Amino acid sequence: MSGTSNPLREMDNPEKVFNPKHERPNPSFQTSALPGFKKVVQGRRAVRSFDGSPLPENVMRDCLHDATLAPSSSNLQCYELYWVRDGAKKIQLAALCLDQPAATTAGDLIVVVSRVDLWRSHLAKLSEIMTESGKKPLRGPVRAYYEKIVPMLMRTDPFGFNNLMRRLMFWYKSRNEPTVDGPVTRGDHRVYGHIQASLAAENLMLSLAAHGYESCPMGGIDGRGIATLLGLPRTAEVTMVICAGTGTPKGLMGPRVRLPFSDLVKEV
Repeated sequence: MSGTSNPLREMDNPEKVFNPKHERPNPSFQTSALPGFKKVVQGRRAVRSFDGSPLPENVMRDCLHDATLAPSSSNLQCYELYWVRDGAKKIQLAALCLDQPAATTAGDLIVVVSRVDLWRSHLAKLSEIMTESGKKPLRGPVRAYYEKIVPMLMRTDPFGFNNLMRRLMFWYKSRNEPTVDGPVTRGDHRVYGHIQASLAAENLMLSLAAHGYESCPMGGIDGRGIATLLGLPRTAEVTMVICAGTGTPKGLMGPRVRLPFSDLVKEV
């Protein structure tokens, strides 16, 4: 990439207009979609007790599909969702969630896993899809982004050579122009992966609520034990476990409590 080239700025493509399969957000959504969305967002709560009934299979699959529509940096989708259906594994998984009531009573358990280690294979699959197996090669800034920038940002090595090169490049470019400043270290990539996984998890919980079911995201878990239970490689990391099902009246610990709006939202 030359010093004056910026594929991110040049990503606009006036030569092609894409008509998506589904309707894009527009003013009509304020009457057709907003009321239902508000109901879902305000109704979703972390429920800590369920009646144990699994979701209908078609509903669970639909919710999982909605989860995969979550936004993803560079569209690499570096996560996996493990729907644990085996009865014995569910019992073991609940124990690895420290036998918290949400886990022991949930109808379904989904393990959300960060898989930054899969970026190369995911990038290759994306390329196959976007180019229709090479029939329509990527061009211009889109090609530069996926063939140069993404590999440069995601590539790492055990000795940290690429990390050092990225750090020096970002520092040099930032002296004269705005530039990204990461990811640089292995820690940066871990944060990146858990962000991607968390975005999918939020989509999943909102979809569960929209389907009339409740959920509880759990981070107080034995992540290494869960990775072993699922046979995950050492390069995978468990982000959270989502408990799902029909909540019981005692599932809510109390009224929803949030900090003042002004503490969380800043206008500058």
